[in-house]
Amino acid sequence: MSTVQSTQPNAAVRAVAKPNAATSSRAGYLPIPLNHIPLHTLNEISVYLKARPGTEPAEDAGEKYSLYSSGVVPFTEADRTRLRQNGVRFIYVRMADQPKLQRQLEACLATMAADKKTPSEEAAALVYETSFELMNEVLADPTLSLCSDSVRNVCQAVSAFVINHRGAFSQLYSAARHDFYTATHLVNVATWMVPIAYEMGYRDDAELTRIGQAGLLHDVGKVRIAPEIIGKAGKLTDEEFAEIQRHAQFGYDIIKSAGWTDELICAVAQQHHERQDGSGYPEKRTGDEIHVVSRICAVADSFDAMTALRPYKDRALTVPEAMAILQSESPDKYDPDVVSALVRLTDPAAASAKEGSSEVERRAQPRFAFRVPARVFLLNTSPLGPQEHSGFVAVTRDLSRVGLGLNAPRPLDQGQPIRVYLKVRAPGREHLDGVVARCRSLEDGSFEIGVQFIAESAELTNARAGGNDC
Repeated sequence: MSTVQSTQPNAAVRAVAKPNAATSSRAGYLPIPLNHIPLHTLNEISVYLKARPGTEPAEDAGEKYSLYSSGVVPFTEADRTRLRQNGVRFIYVRMADQPKLQRQLEACLATMAADKKTPSEEAAALVYETSFELMNEVLADPTLSLCSDSVRNVCQAVSAFVINHRGAFSQLYSAARHDFYTATHLVNVATWMVPIAYEMGYRDDAELTRIGQAGLLHDVGKVRIAPEIIGKAGKLTDEEFAEIQRHAQFGYDIIKSAGWTDELICAVAQQHHERQDGSGYPEKRTGDEIHVVSRICAVADSFDAMTALRPYKDRALTVPEAMAILQSESPDKYDPDVVSALVRLTDPAAASAKEGSSEVERRAQPRFAFRVPARVFLLNTSPLGPQEHSGFVAVTRDLSRVGLGLNAPRPLDQGQPIRVYLKVRAPGREHLDGVVARCRSLEDGSFEIGVQFIAESAELTNARAGGNDC
């Protein structure tokens, strides 16, 4: 079950942005990463730079910005090279030009996603974030009357990425957010349904595009449910749960009223909570009465609900924990063919066998997805022992017997001792101590921190990383 709608703007470029984005946004400008932006998305869009001291600003508002190119003359690869050589990392466009930038990005997204020369990680982030921005627009105006071309374009890109990039599911999972926003949930389900379908044998690009569209729109009916019910942190009452259940029919009605005639897309909106044994809703369908793509959506939907952070849960389930539940409830509730496909996509051993020499295979200690909130403190040595300071909130990414991955809002120096408190019960210990083994900046402006445990913390995690309940 997804919850609150996201109100965060301009997510399409967050995958590759951006220090001081909030400041520049308040000044009326949107930061664009110079290294990653496809240049043809800047067609007829004016490009600005932060004005250096002593230069004339574009306008007198907060930070100062100077016009670099007016949009009449194309911004070229030579411009990119020249600016890069001068130490420029970000260019800026006016906030008013963001919708045009988004549309131009959507239009060329499938071509970029299909290009095998595009690094998989970069293509996955671009596809995911463009889809996320689109769904923010859809949720703001759920009549769907103006978004059909955009939905099709981004889903063509998802399909192209899955067809042309090995390990597409892993890349899309890594690019995904794992929060409780409705837009996040819609994009996660859509971008995971396509590789699941591909794993099951779907190969037609047009069919995979339709499956992606069905995933993007499957929960659109929740815009008609009261926000206080959608975002409730505690257990729902019977009346509230009955209201939540109405979203499936609401979604079907919204899609139909917008003039969409594709029965596959309509069926998935209505049937994604049906279950094999008839225990689902709204029509208590069973087995083959449920459209096969609705069965794919049911698995992807439940998988995301289990692995995402939600207001009513202490922590997200790990991937192995979620898969264990899906397997235990198959075939009673979930289509076993769909669950088996997802098992092959998420199991590290299966992925290694399928992909050859992979990162998972090369590691002496395999990692497992492990997403829970965490609080991180830097440690200083003193005669009294390690002393905590400079705490900040982070989210864990993965776990092994010897280390932990974090998504953090700030960089840390290699070798820095840190202490991590997890929002999860850890028998015998309330924190984990380690040193920073690596720090890599991510395209959304956050940082991926690799932590190597000291011996006693590593011992604590042995049982947690060694099986399905890691």
